[in-house]
Parts: sequence; structure tokens; C-alpha cells
Amino acid sequence: MAKLSSVVRHEYMTIVKQPSFWIAMIAIPVLIGVVIALSIIGNKASVDRIEELAKDLQNIVVVDGSGLVDEQTVAGAGLTMKPISEAPSLRDEVRQGKREAVVVFPETLKQERTYQIYLSGNDLTKMGSVSTLADNILKTSVFLPLKSPEIIALAQNGATSQITSFKDGEETAGFNEYIAPAIFVLLFYIIFAFSVSYMLTSVSEEKENRSMEMVLTYVKPRTLIVGKLLGVSLVTLTQIAFFAILALAGFLILQQTNGSVSLPMGIEPSRIVLDFWPIFFGFSFLVVGFLMFAGYMTATAAAAPSSKEANNFSAVFFISAFIPFYFIMLLVTNPDNPIVKFLTFFPLTSPVVALVRNTVGNMSLLESWLALLTMIIFMIISIWIAVRAFRLGALEFGSTIKLSKLFKK
Repeated sequence: MAKLSSVVRHEYMTIVKQPSFWIAMIAIPVLIGVVIALSIIGNKASVDRIEELAKDLQNIVVVDGSGLVDEQTVAGAGLTMKPISEAPSLRDEVRQGKREAVVVFPETLKQERTYQIYLSGNDLTKMGSVSTLADNILKTSVFLPLKSPEIIALAQNGATSQITSFKDGEETAGFNEYIAPAIFVLLFYIIFAFSVSYMLTSVSEEKENRSMEMVLTYVKPRTLIVGKLLGVSLVTLTQIAFFAILALAGFLILQQTNGSVSLPMGIEPSRIVLDFWPIFFGFSFLVVGFLMFAGYMTATAAAAPSSKEANNFSAVFFISAFIPFYFIMLLVTNPDNPIVKFLTFFPLTSPVVALVRNTVGNMSLLESWLALLTMIIFMIISIWIAVRAFRLGALEFGSTIKLSKLFKK
């Protein structure tokens, strides 16, 4: 037991003492925050630029052959309107740079729903502003017979739907029910991208630099592998705790805004549902799935003759973790499909598939237990294979371990 705790402590401290570990972990929320902030600032700047350019646009003519465009609307936009017969000459003026732009609404506008814009220059921002201006003129003209400004706004912009769903006669929290279990899906990929690779790197480097021989004189292969897995598991829990603290801080900040900051997709922090079973299975699928993939990575690192080849082999597991998203609509909408059932219990895809289905709530309690039990079995098998591969890898430094040797007594 003392040797196991020494291995766990060494593995954990080796990882968390690395500056790169904290830099990578802190960089994730920082980068997400920066991207969101830049996106908001960039979109606002783009809209302001288009509005500013639209105000400065001069010498634009609207040509209407459809009979749909209202002349007063065109005049209100500060533009002039010409008959369709002048379209060819106006287009030539644009080509020669004498006129900034011409918008032509053809006679076939009703049938083909297409109009032409002729623009002097190749400025993308100007293209967008003229197109927006022309589109607004057309929409306003078409909706003018509705007379009421409220009805015109409703016809142009539509309305926001507020969905209230019921289950077993009780009102549900809607999309807010998915938030808590969905966090485990996000955590799985964050942890998978960082922590799982630590096992691959640790074992392959120890084998390559021949330090494995010295380690095995101190501890047994099983103790070493289990200790490494427990150490990396503690690293994973550290990451989960770190992101949980960030999420809690974000939640408390949102609470202070008193609803002035709206979240996408109708997310309301006060309505997030914290049901026991989805959270229990989400956490269980996360931990067991992580340990299962860590076992695969350890076995790969122990079986390969070098860290380079181990990284090449490990690509299979990284790809497998993203395969379920090719079937995402099937997973969400048709849980009884045979493909979904297969992916739920197939070892390379079961963690992600189970996490996704647990999020949307289309797994029964029995199926969730069966999926978790299956994952635990494969986790034990992966760790057993990792121990066997590690023991043989200590003896065969220059070659890849064959499967026939791996399963021999």
C-alpha cells in the first residue's frame, strides 16, 4: 500500500507541478472568454461600419420594373428612382465609375425572387451595406399595405417562441434540464484532450529512456500501472474542481445581473435542473470512460517500441471519441435504432454515446446501469491489458508486442 501511494503521489505531483499543466487548463476558459468578447466586439464594429457606410453612400439609383417598390420609401432613404428603361445606361455609368451603385428590381421579381446590384469597386463592406439597404427598401415597400407599424415589424422579423413543455402532467424546465448533464460531455472532452495523454507520455517515455527497468525493481507492474492511473485520476478531479469553481463563479456573477444578461437558447441559471440520476450517471460515465481510455493509452504506450509509434497508434482512440458526433441526430432522435444500441455498448464509443444520451434523457434507468456496467467491465479489461503490456514491454524495448504474447500465460 505504501508503494502504491508513493506511485500515486509521484505521478500526481509530477503532472500538477508542470507549468504547462496550469497554463493549458487556465488557457481554455480564457480563450473561450476572449473569443466570445472579440466576437461581440467584432460584430458590433461590423454593424456600426455598415450603418456608417450606408449613411455615406451617395449617387445610388433604384430601378424598379416589378411595380412593388414604393417611391416614397426610396426617397425617404435619400435615393432616387428611375424607370426600368434606363437600367442599361445606368449600369454603364457604374462600370465607368460615374455612379456608385444601381439596384435593379426586374419585372420577374415576383416569380424569380432575385434582383441585381451593380456596384462600382470591390469593397466587401460596401457590398454588404448596399445589399442591406436594397433589401430593407424592398421589404418595407412590400409590407406597406399592412399599414400598422407593429404588424410590419411582426411580418419582417417574426416573433420569438416561448416553449412550455409538460411531462407526466408537470411543467418541465425545457432546455434547462439538459445543462447539468451536458457539462459532463464538455468535461469529458477537455479531460480527454489533456489527462488521457499523460498516461501515454509517461509510460512511453519511461520505456524509451530505459528507466522502466529501475522502476520495476521497486514496484510490481500492477502496482505501478494502478498507481499511475490513480495519480492521473486525481489530476482529472483537480481539473473538474477547477472548472466547477469557474462555473460557480460565473453562476454567481449572473445572479448579480438580475436577468439583465440573457444567455443563448433560453438558458436560465435559476431554472437549471439538478436531478440525481442524470448527474450520477454523467459523473460515472465520465470517470469510468476516462479510466477506460487511459487503460487503452497505457497499453498502447507499453506495447509500442517508441513514443513516436505510440502516438501514431493512439490516434485510433482519439478518432473513436469523436465518431459518435457523426451520428448525433440519430442518438438524439432515435434511441431504439440498432446502430445507437451498438454504439452505446461498443467500448470505443460507449462513454461519449452514453454521456450524450444521458444529457437528452433518452436512456432508461436499466439501460444506463447496463451501459455503466459494460464500461466498468471494459475498463477492467483495458487496465488488465495495460498491466500485461507493461510487464512484457519492460522486456522488449526494441519491438512492438505481439497480441499472441499478450494473451499467453
